[in-house]
Amino acid sequence: MKWHFGKAIAGGMLLVAACALSSAALAQQKELILSGFGGAYDEAMAASVKSFEQENGVKVTIVAGSGASNIARVRNKEVDVIVSDPVFALRMEAEKAFAPLDPKLVPNLKNIYPKAIYSDAVVAANFGAYVIAYNPAEVKAPESWYDLAKPEYKGRIALRGFRPENIDLITLFAKRAGGSERSPDAGFAEMAKIAQNIDVWVDSHANHLELYRNDQISMSMWTDGRIAWARDTEGLKIQGAIPKEGFFPLSSTLSVVAGRPNADLAQKLVNVLLSPEAGVIMAQKLGYFPTNKETKLPQDVQAKIMITPDNVNDLQSADWKYIVSVYDQWQQRWEREIQR
Repeated sequence: MKWHFGKAIAGGMLLVAACALSSAALAQQKELILSGFGGAYDEAMAASVKSFEQENGVKVTIVAGSGASNIARVRNKEVDVIVSDPVFALRMEAEKAFAPLDPKLVPNLKNIYPKAIYSDAVVAANFGAYVIAYNPAEVKAPESWYDLAKPEYKGRIALRGFRPENIDLITLFAKRAGGSERSPDAGFAEMAKIAQNIDVWVDSHANHLELYRNDQISMSMWTDGRIAWARDTEGLKIQGAIPKEGFFPLSSTLSVVAGRPNADLAQKLVNVLLSPEAGVIMAQKLGYFPTNKETKLPQDVQAKIMITPDNVNDLQSADWKYIVSVYDQWQQRWEREIQR
């Protein structure tokens, strides 16, 4: 009896010790807050960071955010890493809200396509492709962005409002006329011609889909992923064409918020999200092209994505560091001259 009682005492002490160690380990577990887009995008990131969490003893909590909530979170230093777009990211960088990415902690930086690097603190993890969507039952495949302004398409064109892809299009038109972001008059003039063909401005992907479903439009600017969704999932007659002047990126950027604890781990998290493995997951789940040159996509996945390693350099992009400095003026001009 004494032997059994002593064994029970010893076992209990071991159990208490084990629980104490477990509690201490939980108390010491670090957490990184990753601000994402929500939905399927965040689900894809969650799949990408599982091994990172295990290897580093850290919990990555992904929170969805947008607009004003993201500005507040970054300014208040409530998140460690944020997924956003060049406009938001470069505006926040101008406020010195982000830490420069450290190549020693983010070695994948050396394998990123140059077009995906916006600054030393802002880098794109993946691209969608803004191209011309069209109904092949109504029009032949468009060859140029200038086709959107042809008078025969009056009332049959759709664009969204003042957004990055349309800023890129204004810049492209300006440059082809001898101007630039700093002298965009020709770009605004060409966009005003396109606006004459627009009866309905798109305000959401669902709205965009219904315009095609109800035969209200023949052409628009849309991403390759959404075109594939509308065709393959929703059953619409729709295709995508890359114009001869090039096409534009839908860019998902990554940045590390300065002044947060666990800064090195946050940098390492960015490295994981820039990895070929994360790129494959995002391509499989959402159809986005990975910006890491070392990523090898399965053939069936690449076949659904309009950006390829061979044409990625045809992506056209404005000088976003300059654009954010004149963004409000451009928006006012857009409202006066384009979407009135």
